[in-house]
Amino acid sequence: MFHWKIGTAALLSAALAGGTAAFVMATPLFAQEAVKLELWSRQDPSGPLRAGNVVKAAERLNKELEAEGSPKRVEVVVRESPAKGFDDDALQLLKVFGIGEGPDMFIAAHEWICAFQEDGFALKLDDYIAKYPQHFGTIFPSLWSSAKCPDGTYAIPQDAEARMFFYNKKLLREAGYDDAFIDSMPERTLSGDLTMDELLEIAKQVVEKTKAQYGVLHRPNKGPDYIMAFNAYGNDFVDPETGNLLLERDKLAAAFGWLERGVKAGVIPANNTAMEFDALRKEFYTGNAAFWMYGIWDLGSVAFPTYGLPQEEKAFFEDWGWIAGPAAEKGGSPVSLTHPIVYVIAANTKEPELAVRLLGHASAADLNTDHAVTTTHLGIKPEQLEDPRYAEAWPLARATDLLKITKFLPNNAQFGELNGIIYAGIQGVESGRLSAQEAADFVIDEASASLEDVIVK
Repeated sequence: MFHWKIGTAALLSAALAGGTAAFVMATPLFAQEAVKLELWSRQDPSGPLRAGNVVKAAERLNKELEAEGSPKRVEVVVRESPAKGFDDDALQLLKVFGIGEGPDMFIAAHEWICAFQEDGFALKLDDYIAKYPQHFGTIFPSLWSSAKCPDGTYAIPQDAEARMFFYNKKLLREAGYDDAFIDSMPERTLSGDLTMDELLEIAKQVVEKTKAQYGVLHRPNKGPDYIMAFNAYGNDFVDPETGNLLLERDKLAAAFGWLERGVKAGVIPANNTAMEFDALRKEFYTGNAAFWMYGIWDLGSVAFPTYGLPQEEKAFFEDWGWIAGPAAEKGGSPVSLTHPIVYVIAANTKEPELAVRLLGHASAADLNTDHAVTTTHLGIKPEQLEDPRYAEAWPLARATDLLKITKFLPNNAQFGELNGIIYAGIQGVESGRLSAQEAADFVIDEASASLEDVIVK
């Protein structure tokens, strides 16, 4: 079942300002030639402006067309899917395209774009991106990596996130670390000096010398966050030449080895994957854990409103902080992980040029900042850092720096299934049922048996 919502862009803006997205169609007045562009968007209360900004962009594009003397005027119709998540949404949309139907544009999680590209459903955008630098020229270069398939670019980044290790400075002080050491941790991490094993050692000191029970906590269910630790040990999970999934036995074993060492040192709880999400958060934010591997949005959604962490920047950094994912070895590369949502244009749209220009306007810094500051997402352009609203949302402004080193999930539709296998390996290692090497072997055996075209090295 899909919902079609119609109204003017002005009404949409008013509705969004009031917290209710009741109208999602931009209707040009007195247009000589109306061009209707359909946008497929998942019903997502956490990101209504992903679609809403496209509706607003139609007003800007229509003014531009009028100034050019063009008879065309663009209408945007949003078709809303009730899918619970981006994976289900993508699968639904692939079926729709498969029967010869489908929208002109759609919103997706970046890892799905190559599934649409492989079936011929996504428009290649490289030439258009080069043609309109006023729209796309300043998007963070790193974000474009999330929009690529082996033969080119097939999406436009819409937003980003940042994942890191949050840490409790009060506990580190109690464990004997001085302020100079603590304050140097972010820069040491970015320079490759602080390593993953040193993070475990710091956490061990906290557990041994304070009343804190835990050293490092991570999410208790399948998700992207812990993939950052695998990235630190060189696991990118995709072959750049073919786009196929890539599993490297030694690198998998190295990443599982870090988790194994953490559990054996009493730093990572053996039952982490059996704990409740809210319980894990509570342990960290109430001072019972040294590190929490998660994402920047957790501050605005949980840390500030639920646990009362200081919302003022200086006060926050007096007792709390974050670092990127450290390098595996001294002198190595630190990591962060982001999961962009992207705009995609259908290959068979009758008006590709107008669709590109429309999404270009939807990517304007001010509109993207509207979305970023209301949903705790990172912006896509450096000029957003100059927006007072973005600067006031200091967690976003500070975390944006991590986009310079960020990594992404593979743009492969099978990665969700592979991630489930990796998570099962984590459960095995942390519970003591599997060694690190056995977990690596398990992931390779299961993936090779159940997934297609997996490359093993």
